[in-house]
Amino acid sequence: MTDKKYIAIIYEGEKTEYQLLNNLNKNFFKDISELVPIMFPAGENIYMLWKQLKKDDFETDLIEVVREYNKEAEKVLKNYQRNDFMEIYLFFDYDGHQNNLGWLDGKTSDILEEMLNTFCEETELGKLYVNYPMVESLRDNKPPLQENCFRNCAVSLNEIGRYKHSVHTLKYYQDFRKLDHKKWGELCVNAVCKASCIINDRYHIPERREFIENMGQHNLYRKQKEKYITAGKIAVINSFPLFLLEYFKEDFWKDMLYS
Repeated sequence: MTDKKYIAIIYEGEKTEYQLLNNLNKNFFKDISELVPIMFPAGENIYMLWKQLKKDDFETDLIEVVREYNKEAEKVLKNYQRNDFMEIYLFFDYDGHQNNLGWLDGKTSDILEEMLNTFCEETELGKLYVNYPMVESLRDNKPPLQENCFRNCAVSLNEIGRYKHSVHTLKYYQDFRKLDHKKWGELCVNAVCKASCIINDRYHIPERREFIENMGQHNLYRKQKEKYITAGKIAVINSFPLFLLEYFKEDFWKDMLYS
């Protein structure tokens, strides 16, 4: 491999996430690094990957587990070694995952908390981001976005199965291949305001320091659990804009949220 910086992105899903990651490469990463999408198809998800790591007492290299775990991932990783990846990020849809996360036995929250504790450092085992309820929540927006949520503040856990279809009627952010810098700025505004609302009960753009220190994935999930999940709902928020705002520095924050 060359000296180019590679970032492994492990995700569940198929075409939707792949288009989104290609868009991020084009808009934000092409001059500094390259996102390498590693897909887990239906029936094989990040929770199952985490279970394998736990079985090995978290001593196994994540990239090698992914390579052995999934044939499609093995093809993607054919020309890569672990040292080629400076960082690893994982994206997980919180859509109930009743079958895999044990929702029916009441342990879903504890398991996801463990996963967030495990996947908390991008230069080690990786850093986990959660989309609520799924990656399609990125479409659940409409400009202007600075005053309140556009459509869905929260959805019932019982209605998540219909959520993906419902957001396909929303046109402005429908095609992830066509999201440009301006639209990403709008999505970042919405996501950071929504995160502030979930965590601090105030829909506004926080100071960047507050966002970095107190509005990460752990606190976001704990507030989801405390305020929504226990009531049979989930607050709608997409974590791809949050990932961008955490990944890049102060100038990016100002450019995306205030320009």
